[in-house]
Amino acid sequence: MSAPHPVIGVLRAGALLGMGWVVAAGLAWELFGLPWAVLILLVWLLLQRLLHGAVQRLGEAIRAETAPRAASRAPEEDPTC
Repeated sequence: MSAPHPVIGVLRAGALLGMGWVVAAGLAWELFGLPWAVLILLVWLLLQRLLHGAVQRLGEAIRAETAPRAASRAPEEDPTC
């Protein structure tokens, strides 16, 4: 079994951090009221959108970089066989 790609670790960390923001919004609601909880969730959504775009661009860059390598490593077909 091969090791997972480093991007998977970034996505897992992002999910854990995302849950932290939801917990922080719940605590803010309990301590300071609904407006602060909504503000925290809006900030979290904006950060999620920003970080999702960064991870998507990283994935596209990795695919663009590895595609030529995979094509150059492919065995050449012998047309006579």
